[in-house]
Amino acid sequence: MSQSNAAPYRVQLHPAPIVIDADGLPVANSHVVEITFPGEPIDTAIGKVNTIVGAGIAKIIVGEITYRGVSIAY
Repeated sequence: MSQSNAAPYRVQLHPAPIVIDADGLPVANSHVVEITFPGEPIDTAIGKVNTIVGAGIAKIIVGEITYRGVSIAY
């Protein structure tokens, strides 16, 4: 399985995480492997709480190629 960082795809989160193309259509033979949101802990009265502080990115597989750093479609 090869890997690439430049992806012509995005990940749509709702109603379920799917890989979409530039036209917003589902991509056949694709899988969302991981979604990561950058976070930062803040101190609260109940202790440290992690909060999302930026846009998420995903790791996907399309066919035999793994793409990292794929943007989330909002």
